[in-house]
Formats: sequence, structure tokens, C-alpha cells
Amino acid sequence: MKLHIWWLLLLPLAGCASQQEQAMRWLNDIAEQLLARECEQPQLSYRQVENPHVPGLIDEVETLRCPGLVVQTYLSEAAANPNGMPLLLLVSAPQSGLPSFMNIGADRAGLVAELGRPAREGRQLLRYQSRETTENVTFRMEGDRIASIRWEWYFD
Repeated sequence: MKLHIWWLLLLPLAGCASQQEQAMRWLNDIAEQLLARECEQPQLSYRQVENPHVPGLIDEVETLRCPGLVVQTYLSEAAANPNGMPLLLLVSAPQSGLPSFMNIGADRAGLVAELGRPAREGRQLLRYQSRETTENVTFRMEGDRIASIRWEWYFD
């Protein structure tokens, strides 16, 4: 009987982990939609980086700047995805592709009501992160309002 009690105590922790993964899947779907949108006044720049897995191969990090939005993408001839892999998506102004509960200027309470409790919370940030991957999304707050959103994807 004691064994069953311990399992019952662990269930809320399992629920938190799955809630966090569900939030991350939803946030990644939203990011994909933003990444697919056309940008007004695009500004592109590139920097070369050495591929850590293929000696002598030089890859590029593409930075796309749009009004209120920055996207960094890793481009490599050796990558499985020839269109590139996102590294960073930074939103600093309202975007028509974002749901209203998480757009710039939306309130903290509405965000948490939709996504659930974040993995990390402070006065000026809410961070949702995956335990299955290294991805995370950070909402920077000014007071109780969203000031910016930062998606980060890590790969090796």
C-alpha cells in the first residue's frame, strides 16, 4: 500500500512535465507560423561559422531583421534540413501572427491561463522549457505585460 501512496504523490509532478511539453509543442507551432510569414522591410546579414562536426566545412548563420522581429537560422550543406535550422526568434513588437494572449502588451495572467505555469518564473520573466529537448521560450515582462518573447533552439 505504501508504494501506491508514493506513486500518487508523484503524479502531480508528471502532470507538470507533460503540461510543460504541451506548452512547448504549442509554442513551437506558433513559432513555425511566425517563421513562415513574409516580412516587411527585411534586412538580411550572414556570418560564417565553422561546422563543429565536419572539419573544413564553413556554415552560415543568417540573421533576418523585420520590424519587431529577429530570426537567426543556421545554414549548412551538411544539415538534414537544407532550409536551415532555427536558432533564435525574438519578438519585440506586436505581430499579427501571434495569438492575442501572448502578443506584446498582453498580460501575464492571460498567458499563464492559456499555457499553464512556466518552468521558471520571476518578476520580469516567464520561461517555458522542454525536458525532452533543449528548447525554451522566455517571456520578458515589464510590470504584468509581455515586453518581448525569445524562442531559443539548441542543437549539436
